[in-house]
Amino acid sequence: GLTYQGTSMLMKRLKVDDVVDAFAVHGAGGTWAVIATGIFGDPAAGIGGNGLIYGGDQLRVQFLGALIIILWSGSISLAVLFPLRVIGFLRLSDHFQTRGADAMEHSPVKAYNVDAEIEQVVAAAVA
Repeated sequence: GLTYQGTSMLMKRLKVDDVVDAFAVHGAGGTWAVIATGIFGDPAAGIGGNGLIYGGDQLRVQFLGALIIILWSGSISLAVLFPLRVIGFLRLSDHFQTRGADAMEHSPVKAYNVDAEIEQVVAAAVA
């Protein structure tokens, strides 16, 4: 929880656009989970733990594993996302974002059964 909260707050402070906190949950939380195994892994649990607090030496292997995961994920993400950014397919257009993806793509009037009056108010506010 602390890892998520701290990372989420840092991402907001750095003004990183991650509206669903995907990095805080999966990136930072996952990295902490990998490293925590090297600290708290209990050999008596029978699941291969050999953590630092039990006199084990698994921590450096877990750090190496975390580094490899970060490098692999970063490389694959860069290979996929950078070309999409260059050709302009990574983000929605300004018009699309202003109107909202729900209104532009998903027909919220049909999906949410919005009254005609509410639809007019929303349309007037966005126009």
